[in-house]
Amino acid sequence: MLACGLTGIVCFKTGTTEPVGDQISSLEKLTRAIDDHGHDLCTERKLTLKEKYLGGDVAVGELVDRGRRLNNIDPFAGIFSDKTLQARLADVSSEIKRIIEAETAVFYRLIGRLPADTADIMSGRIEKLKDTAWGIDRELIGNIDKINGLKGFEPAPVNSPALSVFKQINAALNSIDRLEVRGRDSAGISLLFVIDAGVYANFIKGLNQSGLAETFQQRLNPDILKNRSIRSREPGESKDSKNSEKGKTAAICFTYKVAEEIGRLGDNTAFIRQQIRTDPVLQRVLFLPRLFHTTLIHTRWASVGDINEANCHPMDHMGVNAAAETAGIIHACLNGDIDNFRELKKDHEASGFSIPEEISTDTKIIPVHVASYIRKGLAVEEAFRMAVNDFEGSHAIALHTDLAPGKMFLALRGSGQAIFVGLADDFYMPTSELYGLVEETQAYLKMDGGGSGQIFILDQSSAGGLEGIRALSYDGTPIALSEADRRQTPLTSRDIDRQDFDHYFLKEISESPFSVRKTLENRWKLDSETHQRYVVSLDQTTVPPALQTALNSGAVRRVILIGQGTAGVAAQTCADIMRHHLKTAAMEITAMKSSEFSGFILNQEDNAALDDLLLIPISQSGTTADTNKTVDMARQRGAWAIAIVNRRDSDLTFKTHGVLYTSSGRDIEMSVASTKAFYSQIIAGTLLSLYLAQLLGCRNDAFISHEIKQMNELPGHMETVLAAKDFIRSSAMRHATSRDYWAVVGSGANKTAADEIRIKLSELCYKTISSDFVEDKKHIDLSSEPLIVVCAAGTRGAVIGDIVKDTAIFHSHKALPIVIADEHEDRFAPYAADVIHVPAVDAHFAPILNTLAGHIWGYFAALAINEGSRFLYDFRTDIQQTLQSLSEKGQDIFEIALENSFREKILRFYREFKKRQDEHRLASAMGAKTATDLILLLKYLSGRLPLADFELDFGIKGTAVNIFKKLFEVLGEAINALARPIDAIKHQAKTVTVGTSRIEAKIEGMIFDILAGAGFTLAQLTLANVMVIRNLQNIISEIKGTTLYRVTGINLLGEPTQDAAIEVMAKTGTSAVISSRAEKDRRLAGSKRIIVSRGNVYIGMGRKDGRSIVVIPVISSDAARPNTIEYLMLIEIAFNDQAALDVKVKALGGKYEHIKNLVQETHVAWNDAYLDQIDMKELFGLSAEKLAEKIAAMVGV
Repeated sequence: MLACGLTGIVCFKTGTTEPVGDQISSLEKLTRAIDDHGHDLCTERKLTLKEKYLGGDVAVGELVDRGRRLNNIDPFAGIFSDKTLQARLADVSSEIKRIIEAETAVFYRLIGRLPADTADIMSGRIEKLKDTAWGIDRELIGNIDKINGLKGFEPAPVNSPALSVFKQINAALNSIDRLEVRGRDSAGISLLFVIDAGVYANFIKGLNQSGLAETFQQRLNPDILKNRSIRSREPGESKDSKNSEKGKTAAICFTYKVAEEIGRLGDNTAFIRQQIRTDPVLQRVLFLPRLFHTTLIHTRWASVGDINEANCHPMDHMGVNAAAETAGIIHACLNGDIDNFRELKKDHEASGFSIPEEISTDTKIIPVHVASYIRKGLAVEEAFRMAVNDFEGSHAIALHTDLAPGKMFLALRGSGQAIFVGLADDFYMPTSELYGLVEETQAYLKMDGGGSGQIFILDQSSAGGLEGIRALSYDGTPIALSEADRRQTPLTSRDIDRQDFDHYFLKEISESPFSVRKTLENRWKLDSETHQRYVVSLDQTTVPPALQTALNSGAVRRVILIGQGTAGVAAQTCADIMRHHLKTAAMEITAMKSSEFSGFILNQEDNAALDDLLLIPISQSGTTADTNKTVDMARQRGAWAIAIVNRRDSDLTFKTHGVLYTSSGRDIEMSVASTKAFYSQIIAGTLLSLYLAQLLGCRNDAFISHEIKQMNELPGHMETVLAAKDFIRSSAMRHATSRDYWAVVGSGANKTAADEIRIKLSELCYKTISSDFVEDKKHIDLSSEPLIVVCAAGTRGAVIGDIVKDTAIFHSHKALPIVIADEHEDRFAPYAADVIHVPAVDAHFAPILNTLAGHIWGYFAALAINEGSRFLYDFRTDIQQTLQSLSEKGQDIFEIALENSFREKILRFYREFKKRQDEHRLASAMGAKTATDLILLLKYLSGRLPLADFELDFGIKGTAVNIFKKLFEVLGEAINALARPIDAIKHQAKTVTVGTSRIEAKIEGMIFDILAGAGFTLAQLTLANVMVIRNLQNIISEIKGTTLYRVTGINLLGEPTQDAAIEVMAKTGTSAVISSRAEKDRRLAGSKRIIVSRGNVYIGMGRKDGRSIVVIPVISSDAARPNTIEYLMLIEIAFNDQAALDVKVKALGGKYEHIKNLVQETHVAWNDAYLDQIDMKELFGLSAEKLAEKIAAMVGV
């Protein structure tokens, strides 16, 4: 799902707590007690494990609770500034981790002999110890460093109110870090403070004394809310006495924003942290006493509006020059869409309100619309309710305003969006996903967007909990909240933290062996007699007694496994394994996509009984609509159902007779592309398959024992594959960008591996990829010379020889095979570009290792493609910085475009770009047109192509502004085309405006005024001529007259033909009384023909009358004649004899170097001062050769 992420924080005051030193002492005491009740000690003392293991549920629960409560602001403040307390906590964490390591070793040593309920108890308590150690290390001690990183140069006193705000800001940034997987092209944070009027006055006084007043004023109350914007309400400024205490308080709000469509997870929040740390004005405010404070933060996936800073959330209510319309500060964020925002925008425009053109996001209409109701006299609460009722579309909205200080307004309506309100001990934390709040609390309320929608108002002036939340529906009906609405999630930040991995995808692949182990955990035992044989151990919650009876009696004769997407592939893999396990049973076993089964097998008009069917739906989330609908339909006709699902208590688990959970139930997949669930689903399906074989007596004990042993070995084999990731990375980096077309092939059980690898390659690399049987591929599309991933590991007998032969055929047809094969299998080497070796396992387990290798290869393939995007992005950033640097030195866009060092920069990049193209390091996803356009633009900017051709190539005039805008447009397209963001969904067909903000053309002066007066535009002048004219203007004191000529008879090459003619169109000033040759003879000849042929500005003297003239060639404005000079503007000038020497040098242009070189050839040392000794009319009227002779004569040579 395409989405954004939002988080808010509303703190409230809590009661006093026991001294933090005492709390840590209690934690130390609990840890010692838990250590004293390990498994071996309990066994030695003959204590029951259920009640006494690790001190029992009460002791472990208290440890978890006490560890989490240390994050509350009072104890945290004590720990924050006390290194001794931090060291004690680190020791507690180390001790807990030692206990975990010891007890985990005992657990896995004894798991085959432990009763199932005992094993569950032990595993659960060990997991809670892991949560506690993680919480101390990462959530408490780890955040101390992060908070210190937010502080500026002035350290906060221990009891300063600043620490509370720093902690809240850090919590919000941590939250949005995790929500970024739902969209990260931009991010923004709004920090709103309401303070006493006297405190505000002292604050302003302090700014004046410290020299920050000017900076403050420059950032204050802008039309567009951008990075480092400040909005304030001074005491007495509010016009709405209903919503604030006029004169008694002031408000100040800081906003930080960043927009980058290319980047890594964490880049945006790192930028915001840096902005906060280096903002001296904010740092002063953070140390002030405050009455209220709220935080609102958002990460965006731009569904509406360009990717730029102006469109980052939060949005405010201000319009163009609308400072006086509504006093106060209103900031809002949005997930979802306001479908009717254009209509609402028109309504506001009709009333005289104007939204700045730079803002195109629908979010802007939210605060604008709320403000309009406030202006009508409504209280903020009612204005918010009325406004959200006007919005169409699915939306989740968060808003805060100083007009209702200390409150946050939330609104949710429609499907696809969510808001969870975290109930921490000292603040509310609304987030758009559960994993945005679990670092701070596991307790939450879930808003319901169904029906008419819900509104929550969170109030800082409360004791927290349900008391401080006002709930109502969109129609204003109050909603009574009760303790039954309070929910608790088992998730912690340990489950969803990216840890030290670059991407969630890589983290989740790396966790796959653990997921497999957790799925196997407590699902097998050693037999009670010999303690040598392995047996499957599934309880009645998975296969209830009634179903066991139906299976044993033969009433169940069919098994169908269903799922969608990756779960559907897992269903097929499990069906293949189940047919292998139950091949002697009279059982029909198939797999289908859920939608296929419900749509074409379970025809809704067919009411045939399905009491002979066991349906096994597979789902990671338990909320897949197609799968759940199919289960409902099958159950209505009498089918039995056992769900294989990860998420505990999800919708699917209440629809089936039994449930077999995968992994620990806390396996949350943050990456868009699911991975580890696939492996654990196969293991769960295999366990169920073996259980049925065991129940029905289809396989003997030795077979079942051998299968379980193999499954227990799989995690180790998977870790071996993961250890080969450096080789796999090298393969992907070398080959992923070398071919346009890809395919994945497999035969037998490995066809499902091919199907799953295809899904992940498609998701990660944004390619349409085929999945075929190996034997079919040579008959399908080898003519496209594709890259082919061959899943061959686990194949046995003659078949592997056939796959080797097929791979040889692929190779001979110039395809590029990447083969996944068993270790020591070397027959593919002559024909494969690379062979990825994996441990040998039985054929029905081989899809797991083939798929894992394919998943890893796909990850690095996506990075290889994305490297091209990063290469182009870095170049664009370099150009942006160059434009900024040169413009700050006073150069304009025309000078920059012609500046030699700039052209060299362009040329260096062009060479590197071509080199990467030639080495196939830039994926074809860029598109031939985009690549060609970029090459042309680079040649134009490096001066390798005549700008007269620009309009032929791009349909617009080759002005400096047009060239740069086109460059940034094409770079944006190329960057987006090659972007492979791994954990999130990239933008498609987005308008990227980054880089164009500094491209402006401010050209003025007497010659440009003359040209404009004649109806000509800058687009009709070449870039070089614009610069020549600019420089010439500085040595001209007067324009005496002008003659405008029209030129005809120019061919498509821009060259004068034999029939070329010239015609006088207009004359002014002194030129009006001077006869022109063209009035008698219209042939284009002489110097004017040379000027038209060369296309350059001419400055010199008239051959007959000696007038000083400038002749400017003007290009046709007709798009059909883009290279054609259609006019000549002759201007009679008078020189400025007082022009400075450096101005003369600049005006001479290339003629200066020519004169200098000619003089130096006469063995005269050059000095610019020679130029001052020559009359201006001669300096610009004589040739370089004549001037060199004149200078040589002056110095006596």
